[in-house]
Amino acid sequence: MQFLIPFVLVLIGMTQPLEEKSNPAKEEKFQLENGLTVFLRPVQGAKDTALVVLFSMGGDQDPQRRSGMAHLIEHLYVTAAAGKEKPRTADELIRRYPKGWNAQTGDRYTVVAAVFPGSDLEKELQDAAARMGDLRVAASDLDREKPRVLEELGNMFGRIPSLGASNLARELVRPAPRHGRKGGQPEHLPLITLPETQERWRRYYKPKNAILVLAGALDNVAARKAVKDSFGSIESGEAAPPPAEAGKPKWGVIQEITVEALPGLTDSEICLAYAAPAPTSELYAPFLVLMGRLWGGAAKLENKPGRMPVRFAPLDDPEVVHMGSSVLKGESVKEAEQRLTTFVADAIKPKLDPREIDQLKLQFGFFLGFADQPDSLLAGNPYGVAFSLGRRHQLGINSDRLKKALEQITDTELRHAAQRIFDPEQHASAVVRTKPK
Repeated sequence: MQFLIPFVLVLIGMTQPLEEKSNPAKEEKFQLENGLTVFLRPVQGAKDTALVVLFSMGGDQDPQRRSGMAHLIEHLYVTAAAGKEKPRTADELIRRYPKGWNAQTGDRYTVVAAVFPGSDLEKELQDAAARMGDLRVAASDLDREKPRVLEELGNMFGRIPSLGASNLARELVRPAPRHGRKGGQPEHLPLITLPETQERWRRYYKPKNAILVLAGALDNVAARKAVKDSFGSIESGEAAPPPAEAGKPKWGVIQEITVEALPGLTDSEICLAYAAPAPTSELYAPFLVLMGRLWGGAAKLENKPGRMPVRFAPLDDPEVVHMGSSVLKGESVKEAEQRLTTFVADAIKPKLDPREIDQLKLQFGFFLGFADQPDSLLAGNPYGVAFSLGRRHQLGINSDRLKKALEQITDTELRHAAQRIFDPEQHASAVVRTKPK
């Protein structure tokens, strides 16, 4: 489930001027005795507060033949009865949080978040604590949420062709471990039992594996006390199981499927995927320069309203880069793939221009943490502030080191990164064709 769009972080970073070191570091970090890590980030002028819970649990930790368990538990976590709250549906969540809410599962994390008036902080902390300490998953919850997960998987891998091509290409470049799949294997969902989900939550969706971030309309003293009162008595839980390693990339593969798309979606879609370096890699800073170029030229691939032909989400999905487009009329699959690879080659070819670094700070500085924006620009997006702060911590991003690496990039390093990351032999493609109506 996903109703807040984390990619809004990119849009903010690209459209607002940055003022480096315009604010002193304002976040406060502390840890409860049960292991819960807490960040508080007041934003002057904000009227709303974002509450973000990040667990170090994701699809890579799904057990054998249980691909999709983390995704299912994410659904159950926000909809099952907890504390004084009865079971609720996604529609009820939308009505409860008109400012937005989010629940999504990544390869190695799960996020649950909501935005609400600052005056509701204590109530929302109590609900969040109840879901960590007193979640009561029933058989009726599985009956309600399993079909919803299956519906999401259908959209992810075909019924929305552009999304299907992207996810299929992703699975070729970063195959999910244990014969799983991003979001889950449809044939595995029916095998997941009520006791398994209850036990999985009881052991791992606990303070020891969690980060709580509050941002926006916030008084640190009051918030600190409320967090301790709400979460302090919850059992710490067990350390998260180590994630399984992804499978070997299937370079050079072109996968094609034909689907019955959702109404109104008639174009066949192609997506080209590359593996992105880790934020701790020496290739990461020059990689960001190359991504800035690809974003800058994205309209050459597709300029339809609402389309993002070049997709890279550094915090949501940091391991894969996507280049997508509708297949043109009369264009073969090979010709479509060649059009995308030519776009990439042309975009990464120029020598380094020092002015690119300033542009990168505009694009990436906010959510990668190496440039500040004044609170006046952040007040309307407390979720972006909270999510980026928590995910940087999870990913181990050293913002100061990354900023320094950006400022010291040479053209030689850029050429080396381009050859390593966008090697013509190291990509995979997927095509989703739509059945005629």
